[in-house]
Amino acid sequence: MSKAPFGSLAIRGKLTLAALTPLVVILVLVSLAASYMINAWVVGETQKKVRNDLNTAREVLRNEEQRVQDVIRFTAHSTGLLAALTKDDRPRILAELDVIRRREGLDILNLTDRQGRILVRSANPAAGEPEQTLPDLPFLPSVLNGQDFSGTLLIDETALLKEGSELTTRARINNPGPGLRAIERRGMFQIGASAAHKDNGDVLGCLYGGVLLNGNLALVDRIREIIYGNETFEGTEIGSATIFLDDIRVATTIRLNDGQRAIGTRVSKEVAKAVLDRSKTWLARAKVVDRWYLTAYEPILDYAGEPVGALYVGLLEAPFVSLKKQAWLGLFALLLIGGGLGYLLAREISRHLSKPILKLASSAELVAAGERDIQLPVPGEDEIGHLTAAFNRMTGALKQRDEELGSLNRDLENKVARRTAQLEDKSLELIRTQEELLRSEKLAAIGSLAAGVAHEINNPAAIIRGNVEILLMDIPPGESGREEAEEILKQTERVSLITDNMLTFAREQTIHPEQVRVNTIIEEILAQISHQVPLVGVQIRRQLDAAIPPVTGDSERLRQVFTNIAINALQSMDGRGNLNISSRVDDGTVEIRFADTGPGIPAEIREKIFNPFFTTKKRGTGLGLSVSYGIIKALGGSIAVESAVGQGSTFIVSLPVAD
Repeated sequence: MSKAPFGSLAIRGKLTLAALTPLVVILVLVSLAASYMINAWVVGETQKKVRNDLNTAREVLRNEEQRVQDVIRFTAHSTGLLAALTKDDRPRILAELDVIRRREGLDILNLTDRQGRILVRSANPAAGEPEQTLPDLPFLPSVLNGQDFSGTLLIDETALLKEGSELTTRARINNPGPGLRAIERRGMFQIGASAAHKDNGDVLGCLYGGVLLNGNLALVDRIREIIYGNETFEGTEIGSATIFLDDIRVATTIRLNDGQRAIGTRVSKEVAKAVLDRSKTWLARAKVVDRWYLTAYEPILDYAGEPVGALYVGLLEAPFVSLKKQAWLGLFALLLIGGGLGYLLAREISRHLSKPILKLASSAELVAAGERDIQLPVPGEDEIGHLTAAFNRMTGALKQRDEELGSLNRDLENKVARRTAQLEDKSLELIRTQEELLRSEKLAAIGSLAAGVAHEINNPAAIIRGNVEILLMDIPPGESGREEAEEILKQTERVSLITDNMLTFAREQTIHPEQVRVNTIIEEILAQISHQVPLVGVQIRRQLDAAIPPVTGDSERLRQVFTNIAINALQSMDGRGNLNISSRVDDGTVEIRFADTGPGIPAEIREKIFNPFFTTKKRGTGLGLSVSYGIIKALGGSIAVESAVGQGSTFIVSLPVAD
């Protein structure tokens, strides 16, 4: 009968295998779990980033739309244009509009009369318009009734020809293959429109203008640079941005194999069906031209809310695939190293344990051969030492007690069984210790990784800001690229502001007590606040008691608190309403009130507004009011809010009068 393979192993091999097997199993399980967690983290973070990138791209597009609307609105209310329009001085109107169109980078800037007939086309003054012909512009009736308009509009080739052949040529999109063939002749515009009217409110006409999105490479390049910068992977830009008209790319940063922009190529049918047919946002992995990207699409809607195109951003998938491969290789290397070290350790331990056992075995063979005078040195007080002592006692008693050999053998077997159980208990305890050690090492590695990532967040922002400031020194105002560089600087300053706000909240407020006159601080803030928040349509009323005494405070800290409260109040009114600021003294306390006519704050939100990181703004940090609360408390004062939905809000700051 053949022996089992495991039974044929020497005790040294058995001990090594017994110690190594659990270790290898644990390492494999830990590696699989770590791999799964890393993969899930990478997928989750990339999806979150692509979603945030799409939000950023949307804001850039909206900012461009708002810029066009602001230019149109300010131009429609300019004194020179209204004077020329009142006198029907068309040459002067044309000259005014042409200068503004060129200066602001508009592709069309036209003026109609109060009936909606075209009076002036600044881009193509030679194109006449019959008196009885009205342009096909859906926003005209509402604008002539006094409502401003901004949005996306498709203009067909016939209407584009009236704006000039050059604009028609720019709007035409050709197929990217051999033999140029126009596949899209319409133009997608970001349009702004506003009514021009007299001081008494009588409408004189409609001024409208816009920027052509077809072939607008500067816009998509700006979107890509704001979101992804100029980072590349193996010579390919990691980020891309595209504007679609229907399913055709009309402006994109993606390039074909020959280096040309992929203008004229189409989006996949699956994406077109979801985004253009069902007006849904698409977030998924997709092949764009000839590379795989982690993509995000959302529809671009016209004035009627119907999808006319799509906005796209995408992250190159290759860097994340490479990251996961590196993680797999690292885990595999860890498995090999752990297994190798475990094998060496188990082999050394088994050698140490098996040596006295082998000595006992050879001595037992001598006893079986009839030798009785054998005494072995006791190696220690462990189980093997006890076994050796028992063996010595056994051999010494064999001469007198051969008849008791059977009973002695049973006792010896029982002892061996107990010692084996104890050894197994020790082995289990060793395994548990190893598991705890691996768990501790894993937590330490995760902590180090988190600290490294936190450190690396601030460094790129500082480098970007420094380089942009140097770049601004080399680009004179008005030169190409100045606006984009300033926008990048603003965004890096916003990152720094968010970081400063978090640090300000985290650290203890340092107060420099002095006598402060709050009326003076409020007047200084109101003199400069228009640089931070538009005040068009907002009326600020002051009711400041000139007789109030100074308070004990910190002027810079109080300026920070009052500025934050005033800006919040102005932003809550969306550019329309009244802000009443009053001050008075009552029983040794100076009270300052900021009352707005905004939408008010619901009770469930009012209880949380002073909590750190709580905000209802899309781009807020949630630290402004919590920092303000801490400053006022540090000055020995109080801050409270009174509000009702639909009736505005009043923030009340109370400070003790200076001694």
